[in-house]
This record gives sequence, structure tokens and C-alpha cells, in this order.
Amino acid sequence: MGTPLGRAALIVLAVNVVHDLDHVRQGTTTPTEVVVTAIAGWIATIVLLVLVARRHPLAPQYAAGYGLVLAAGFVLVHLLPHWSTFSQSYADQDADALSWVLAVLPVLAGLYLTAVALRVMSGHGLDQLGRADQRQPHH
Repeated sequence: MGTPLGRAALIVLAVNVVHDLDHVRQGTTTPTEVVVTAIAGWIATIVLLVLVARRHPLAPQYAAGYGLVLAAGFVLVHLLPHWSTFSQSYADQDADALSWVLAVLPVLAGLYLTAVALRVMSGHGLDQLGRADQRQPHH
């Protein structure tokens, strides 16, 4: 996990853990649909970490998609006003400032992960695993 992609994946893991711990701190009831969505998200996170740790060739592509879905998911579930059974709108439950920060951080972390993954995929100075490319340019 000592690559830029690995570090970005660990940032995602950390902010997700802290966000989920904040739900415990809030002491609010979470709708079943949101819990099921969160479980699916944790499964996807485990897949991300395994792919990145094993330096799988598809890790950057998976990370790019995962990051976008993570960011969109947090916006849809927590940041927008209530819109469906998949909502747990922080505006509707008068969440405190800490909870708002801990709902925005996963959005930013997901976008950062996507940016790192896209940089890896484009080959701009990074190899397929997100390490600085040591190959000499051909002239």
C-alpha cells in the first residue's frame, strides 16, 4: 500500500471508519435500506483494498469507479434532502458540524481516489500501480 493509489485507498478506508463511528456517536436509528447500502459499500471497499494490496492490474480502473460511486453515494444518502428510503439526510436530522464534516470527507476522499486512479491509468509519471515510473523515456 506504499503507492499513491494505496495511500488514497487507505485514506478512503480511514474516513469511512470514522464516518461509521460517528453514526454510533449520533445515536440515531439508521433505515434498513441505508444499512444494506453501507454493507454493500464495505464489501466494495474490501475488494478495493485487496486489488490495490495485491497490485492487481485492474486496481486503478476499479478504484476510479469506486471513488466516483462512493462520492455520489454519500451525496445522495447524507447531503441531499430526504428523497427516498435510501436517504438519511443530515439536514433533516439536524446533524452537528462534526457529522457534516465526516459526511463530506468521504466525498472528497472518493474524488481524490478517482483522481489518483485516473492519473495512474493515464501513465503521467506513474506506473500501473501508482508508483513513480522509473523507466527512461525513449528519444
